[in-house]
Amino acid sequence: MYRRLIVLAVLVGALSPSIELRAQPPADSPDPDAVAQTSPDLEPSPLLTEPQDPEALFDAVVLMLDLDRPGLALRYVKQLLAEDPDDATILKMRDKHGPAVFLELSNDERLQPASITLLSRMNEAFRQYAADPTRMDRLVRNLTGTPQEREVAIIQLRNTGKAAIPRMLTLVSAAKDTAQKDAMVYAMTRMGSQIIPPLLGALEAPDEGIRTVAVDTLGWLGSLDTVPWLWYSAFGSDQPTGVRQSARQALARILRDDVKRAGDISSYGAASQLQKIATTHFRLEYNWKMNNDGATTELWSWDAQQDALSAWNLAPETASLIVGSRFARQALTLAPERKEVQSLYLSLRLAFDAHVAGWNAGLPTGPGTAHDLALLAGPETALRALEYSLQNPNPAAALATLQVLGQIGNRAQLRDRSGQASPIIQAMSYPNFRVQFAAASTVLQLDPEKSFRGASRIVSILTRALNDSGDRQGLAIDSNQDRGASMAALLSEMSMSPLQATTGQDGFKIAADRSDVELIVIHAAVVRWGLGQTVVNLRADARTSGIPIIVYGPESMEPVVARLSDQFPMIGFALIGENSFKQGVRQFLSRLSTPPVSEKQRAERASAAGFWFAHIAGGRRTDTFNIDAAEDALFDAVNDPGVGENALIALGAIATASSQERLQEIVVSDVRDESLRETAALQLAFHIQRYGVLLSESRVQEVQLAWQGAPAGPLRTALASVVGSLKPTSQRVTELLQSLPVPAIPTAGE
Repeated sequence: MYRRLIVLAVLVGALSPSIELRAQPPADSPDPDAVAQTSPDLEPSPLLTEPQDPEALFDAVVLMLDLDRPGLALRYVKQLLAEDPDDATILKMRDKHGPAVFLELSNDERLQPASITLLSRMNEAFRQYAADPTRMDRLVRNLTGTPQEREVAIIQLRNTGKAAIPRMLTLVSAAKDTAQKDAMVYAMTRMGSQIIPPLLGALEAPDEGIRTVAVDTLGWLGSLDTVPWLWYSAFGSDQPTGVRQSARQALARILRDDVKRAGDISSYGAASQLQKIATTHFRLEYNWKMNNDGATTELWSWDAQQDALSAWNLAPETASLIVGSRFARQALTLAPERKEVQSLYLSLRLAFDAHVAGWNAGLPTGPGTAHDLALLAGPETALRALEYSLQNPNPAAALATLQVLGQIGNRAQLRDRSGQASPIIQAMSYPNFRVQFAAASTVLQLDPEKSFRGASRIVSILTRALNDSGDRQGLAIDSNQDRGASMAALLSEMSMSPLQATTGQDGFKIAADRSDVELIVIHAAVVRWGLGQTVVNLRADARTSGIPIIVYGPESMEPVVARLSDQFPMIGFALIGENSFKQGVRQFLSRLSTPPVSEKQRAERASAAGFWFAHIAGGRRTDTFNIDAAEDALFDAVNDPGVGENALIALGAIATASSQERLQEIVVSDVRDESLRETAALQLAFHIQRYGVLLSESRVQEVQLAWQGAPAGPLRTALASVVGSLKPTSQRVTELLQSLPVPAIPTAGE
């Protein structure tokens, strides 16, 4: 800041004497800020002479920022970038003004994206400068020089930060002189917590010396956050003796504040701690430190291709799936018989493969994939992985395990277990329709022979898939109607179609009667039923048990909601108030939701639903899955080219007069596609044969007229099957027989 004031004073001297820094423009003059917002290039500069070189341009940028002249600051930033200064010049700017100025500029939305580009240029220039081997070697040599040289070197290394660690670790692991090695470790401890991320990444290095130095330094830094990273180094059977000893000493320093108590550190509980933090990553609840872009986090690890310690900027989900898989694998090595850890590791690997492939692609298959490994591990392992994915919600893992179970599962896995519904059945109530549909498809692939608890969910899920428009329904339950309306409006702003109820009982009825409610928000003081009873009933009913619930209210209600969330899954809390409510809902749903499906994916899902309806009807499985409730949706789906034929087959299996009438309506319609009418006619004939004539006389006559008027071809033949199914009288049969032409003697060649 001191340097910025000096620059400000120098540049102020270059201003025109007639201009004051904060002078107000004349009444008839345009407001400079307004001009800046419309066209920065037109705004007059207070500088007497325009800056010509990159350093002067950056000085001008800093000055305009202090003068609150964003238009001019943006102009000079753009001019500076157009000059394309070399790295040395950019580093001079950094030395003169400090790195914080670049960050301040990049965070100013008025100067973006140019200011962000400038920050990236500075960071890259400094990274290359900081990692320069010649410079690093000189600083390391100075660590064993005079006290003054040593202190200056430590200060420069601390200013260099994380970028210095890869070279320092390489040098310290190769050092033969114990004094030099100790000096480097001491220097790293003086660099502070900023170097912890690369040290954690160095634990993956193949070189034992690098791992040992990283472990030692972490122990001296003493951060409790690093403890999970040290457990495997301390007790992994494949870790060298030197690494294990150093890791136990590091844990003693951190946990006991005494390296001499390394013998007190045991492996008891290590696997559980690794499992716990791996689960946190699996649930995507780990609190990553975000980069300046707000979208990525920095993860250090060993780059096997480059054989070097490197940093990657990754999405938090990607980083968590990588780190979580690492911890789960370590826990599995320490406790190979623990089935829960097996489930966690398999779930993490399936989720990672699905994440890398993307939501629009299928789960990768083939040798070396988690999918094929899951097939080899068997159906019970896959079922436990699904259960873990539901208990610790991760939709990607749940989808992947359901795909595996659809291939290797068996009917026995649909039965209740210890009084609880099968995980496959539970997945049909998961708060994500992708998972629900995958679970329903898995059940149908397993082809149950008799009805079971949850069978009705199959039909409601398939029905929703037929006519799913992509709308998300949110239900607000609040006894204060005005406040409830406000909450419903907030749900609408969050891209949900709002529903509203004034009592817990009415809210339950709405949620149970619909299949598309994806979130319920309840005010803590709801009446008839109260909060506790409303939650209990919502969780007890299979139709509503998987819908996420957000309770909103004053801060004093948070402990009450916390107790409910300990008893029941997927319950969160949000403070009342527009911003706090939105933030609470978004944070709660972030780990449960998936990207919206595309129109193509929605059409494919509807087509699959139609296939399954036809499968149920054609295989005479309607005793197991009563599809009567889907009649309206099936009739509406007849017009969908990808679903129509299967929808007609399903309608033919519904034993109602209305279903027969709807088939007849399609059969006699001249505006319908001929192939669709043909399929409808065949299904109508089947329906009449199976359930009898349920049509009125006028409708029967319409069918006969349609047959008489149809030209020769497949449609007329199909219509004839309908007429025949109507059980004509003996006289009518005679008339029909007499209408056949007398057999003619075949001519030659026939």
